[in-house]
Amino acid sequence: DITDWVPVSMATDADGEKVLTTQYEGSIIEDTGLIKMDFLGLKTLSIIKETIYNIKHRHGIDLDIENIPLDDKATFDLYCKGNTTSTFQFESPGMQNSLRSLQPSKFEDLIAMNALYRPGPMDYIPTFIARKHGEEPIEYDIPCMKKYLEETYGVTVYQEQVMLLSRQLANFTRGESDMLRKAMGKKQIDKMQKLKKKFMEQGQANGHAEATLEKIWVDWEKFASYAFNKSHATCYSWVAYQTAYLKYYYPVEFMAALMTSVIDNPGKVAEYILVSRSMGITILPPDINREIGRAHV
Repeated sequence: DITDWVPVSMATDADGEKVLTTQYEGSIIEDTGLIKMDFLGLKTLSIIKETIYNIKHRHGIDLDIENIPLDDKATFDLYCKGNTTSTFQFESPGMQNSLRSLQPSKFEDLIAMNALYRPGPMDYIPTFIARKHGEEPIEYDIPCMKKYLEETYGVTVYQEQVMLLSRQLANFTRGESDMLRKAMGKKQIDKMQKLKKKFMEQGQANGHAEATLEKIWVDWEKFASYAFNKSHATCYSWVAYQTAYLKYYYPVEFMAALMTSVIDNPGKVAEYILVSRSMGITILPPDINREIGRAHV
């Protein structure tokens, strides 16, 4: 019984239903042996679904969006030109400028940019871009680190890289590397100091210089304040890539789906009409079929 693990109480959810809830907050619930999950809604998934409906309705095509090619040249051209307005995650003007400089050529570039484009890691974007284009040498503190940092041009971008490197350099167990990730992300100083001692001792035992290990650790401490996990960035980038693919190959159907998603917000509908016109799409009145709640295709 859950009452053997945590104190509980009755609460009322948004629908007025009674639910059993723990009285412990999320930050300590995992210490009891339970697992905490966050469930978030994402409107973009509905936009993709609506676009696929529009494609079927207009062209009779059953598009399998989960199996589009990840190396589609036209889609990457869209990213390279920074033509990402109205696409998921990559639509801000700053991101568009970064994409034009980066000239992404593989899906991994999009994952890295998704993780880097946020307060803190943005400082590393110029280095990332310069190294991709060979304008700056790719350097590793210890040669063996290339195994995990090569795909990001020697720049530590993801939490998973810190976890893998701690196991490679200092023989951390999987559990210890996960403890390191959590301690860094939550700035748990006491745990960090214990793990640092272990990292330094076991790293030196593996033949690595103390000064080099110290530098790596200091870099990780700076990195920890903004660390992002690759699995999250990958999922976001995959959804983003799907919207870019749809925008390039089915612009009318995609923009209609966008308008449908904001059908009760006249300001956003007007904004998307302007975007559509800038793409060469002709908008004919009435723009919205309110009887079925869908933008006209």
